[in-house]
Amino acid sequence: MKKLIYTFFVLILCFDSFAGTLFPKHDINDPKLSKNTVILQCQKSLMYAPRQLEKWCEKAYEMGYWQALEVIGLHTSDGSRYITEAQLHAENGDPDGILALAFAYESGRFVTKNLHKSIALYSQYLNENQGIEEEKMRVIRTHEALYLIYTKLGDFENAAKQKRFLDESNYKENKEAILKKQIREAGIFIDSEQ
Repeated sequence: MKKLIYTFFVLILCFDSFAGTLFPKHDINDPKLSKNTVILQCQKSLMYAPRQLEKWCEKAYEMGYWQALEVIGLHTSDGSRYITEAQLHAENGDPDGILALAFAYESGRFVTKNLHKSIALYSQYLNENQGIEEEKMRVIRTHEALYLIYTKLGDFENAAKQKRFLDESNYKENKEAILKKQIREAGIFIDSEQ
């Protein structure tokens, strides 16, 4: 029994010290804090510092990162502010807002699941962003999401159209190339690359 209690306390102490490195201590009132630092603190707080989540995410929201409301919604189980904000951004043609709403309706996160609304939003995104180079990977991922939705609905004709686009865009090869680039930039080398 003593060994079990000892092991339990050691695990708690180790986890606490490990979490501290993943959630660095920053003064939330420091005027020199960058937006990126605040955003990271917001995102990490869901896992590593839930008691600090709302203050970091509210600060991120105040600094212009409206997606912080999703983290707050996940924490409080009330995503109504996030959905309202996503709708506002979608109405203004913001690709992030359109895709956020499309995913919400696809997954049923914070809204009643509605695959037809999701399809409409994904289609709107594609109509507005198809030829924009900066959106290339998100366009391809959107086609992939539509392929999966159409398959779930048994609409194999539309699923085939999405699959054809994916095949023609060399989606798998592009995805692998981006992943390899991200791994190299992170300083990680795969055995075959050394």
